[in-house]
Amino acid sequence: MKIYLVAFGSRGDNEPFRALALEAAAAGHDVTFAHTSDLAFDPEAPYKERELPGSIERVIAEQGVSTVRALLNYRTVMRPLLEGVWETSTQQILELHPDIVVYHPKVMTAATAAHAVGALAAEVEIVPTMTPTDEFPPAGLPTTIPSRWNRASYSLVKAGVSSFAPVLKELADRLGVIRTESDLVLCPVSPTLVPQPTDWPDFAHITGQWHVPAHGDLDEELEEFLQGGKVLYAGFGSMRDSHGHARAEALVTAARSLGMKTLLVTGWGGLIPSAEHRSASDVLVRESLAHSSVLPQVEVGIHHGGAGTTHAFLRAGTPSIIMPFLGDQPWWAARLHGQGLGPRVLRRHETRTGVIAKAITEAATKKERVARAATQMSQEDGLASALNILELAEAGVSPLRPA
Repeated sequence: MKIYLVAFGSRGDNEPFRALALEAAAAGHDVTFAHTSDLAFDPEAPYKERELPGSIERVIAEQGVSTVRALLNYRTVMRPLLEGVWETSTQQILELHPDIVVYHPKVMTAATAAHAVGALAAEVEIVPTMTPTDEFPPAGLPTTIPSRWNRASYSLVKAGVSSFAPVLKELADRLGVIRTESDLVLCPVSPTLVPQPTDWPDFAHITGQWHVPAHGDLDEELEEFLQGGKVLYAGFGSMRDSHGHARAEALVTAARSLGMKTLLVTGWGGLIPSAEHRSASDVLVRESLAHSSVLPQVEVGIHHGGAGTTHAFLRAGTPSIIMPFLGDQPWWAARLHGQGLGPRVLRRHETRTGVIAKAITEAATKKERVARAATQMSQEDGLASALNILELAEAGVSPLRPA
């Protein structure tokens, strides 16, 4: 089976696709994975790679994660970036003639291009966003929506997507395609956190998370730090704003008030340590770390609530607090809190030591429930489930969206 995967976004958007590319290639499929430079290219990968133009990391470095600024700069920054990805990925699909196209929702032209070459189109909802259900609102909308409005709230997402209808129609007309929608929906999240909605259609699947364990050897300094008392992990991945200095100071101070050390993982700039932090014996600074090696050894974590990081903490059996920046992150915070797996959300501008310390203390009391969730998650194999669905679909066995 020839599979073309196309991702677009930050590392959290790209990594699930990389995991599926590795799984499919290991199973003997002919795999091409297209992505931007936001994910490093690997000359040793068992799959082929294609480059897409642009970089989300560069955009965030220039304008941070301000929603207002992103909207103001949409026509000059994001729209050209999206159009470049759409055009390049379309040309790649037309050239490769894959059997199945597996695509990120932002690459909304992928289904049209797939149908132009007779391929199946599988949309990957990194988080539940597009497929309506009565059971929860779409990730990204306010978590305060009354439950009776859950299904109706998906119309807001559809309305936003509909603004791109002219683009899809122009491409469909150019390629002679009638359908511009996907045939399958795959949602790579853990059913421990998000069970398969009972009212989802047959073509939509909660598969379990797609991830590749990133084990890394711990250097001597890091190993000694982790073994020398209770540690608070603080890291915000690809998030960045103007409060990195104040945020780092507040988290270190709160941890100290509880007799804890702090592991500051700076990422793309969500935390900016001071000179004092870099020289303090109870603080260790790293740019990035392998979650699978580090998270099981920390007491509590504070993070932005990206889907990948949220799953990583639960999989490690380590309680965490979510300090969301944007998008689906508040949704994950509400999900954890609602299931008794974490405290209430912390505002990303929160700097009051007492408030942060209280959240850390509350999170630590969730250790037993988080450990049970970790045990349940260990029985899941989201990659095998997703690949099985794709193989059945290509063979004409899996239920597909009616024509």
